[in-house]
Amino acid sequence: MKKNSFSRAVAVLAIAGAFSTAMVSVADAAPTHRAHHHHFALGAQLDHPTQARMHSALAPHATKDVPASVDLSNYLPQVGDQGQVGSCVAWAIDYSAIGIMEAEQGIAGAPHAPMYTYAQIAQGNDQGSYASQHFDILTTQGLDTKADYWQGDFDYTTQPDANETANAANWKLSGYTQLDTGSALVNEVKSSLAQGEPVVFAFNVYQSLEDIDATTAGNYTYYPTADELAGQPLGGHEVAIVGYNDQGVKIANSWGSSWGDNGYFTVPWNFVTDQIQEADAVGQMIATGSGVH
Repeated sequence: MKKNSFSRAVAVLAIAGAFSTAMVSVADAAPTHRAHHHHFALGAQLDHPTQARMHSALAPHATKDVPASVDLSNYLPQVGDQGQVGSCVAWAIDYSAIGIMEAEQGIAGAPHAPMYTYAQIAQGNDQGSYASQHFDILTTQGLDTKADYWQGDFDYTTQPDANETANAANWKLSGYTQLDTGSALVNEVKSSLAQGEPVVFAFNVYQSLEDIDATTAGNYTYYPTADELAGQPLGGHEVAIVGYNDQGVKIANSWGSSWGDNGYFTVPWNFVTDQIQEADAVGQMIATGSGVH
């Protein structure tokens, strides 16, 4: 487990072929491709594995004495919907994970506006984003609320105005923890969620996930087919783990509540160990001014 803060470049991978050599961005799954198969927007990018990362002040997570199951979804009243914008990283972190943290902490403000961070990153170019870009903004500027952010959920061109930036300063992220991948991730996910910290992660999306039915989404059996894994993914995606049990993990997506199991899906633990490329536990929020009850 690595501890990181302001410049962690987390983002979901979108790899065509070999993980070490190829990376697919939202542009590769853009409108013409979508018209045939791809119905939901993605938008996560993966950092180069050798990129230097800074450390945060977050305490290491304990890896024992965790409960048999945890479910933080009650802190997130409704899953988000990114529409056709490649803003999944913003929705996973800004909306889902931070919404959960604030509800746990009793902080007023959520739901927050994913476009506050994504518009600043995209600058009118909808090519997805790195998670570190969002973390940088969240830990330095903060995050505006949906109630205050007049540009809405899908405008990635119009930049936050001075009033929105000032309001965002009332809600800042304290930091986050970069988690290991592979078999070590099982205990780290459990430890993080047991401490109330949602885990955002990056993975490849295949057609079977877009087409998933409610039963499969809820029974901890989803896994890409062998043929899909032998081919190219649709792209990279970022989502938030909000619960776990002995079967696997429960995940909040950002494709609206009509997809999957009311917007959620579940995967077995071998998906966690084999398919997740990057993962981070999102820390507590620091609220001042309007963010304090």
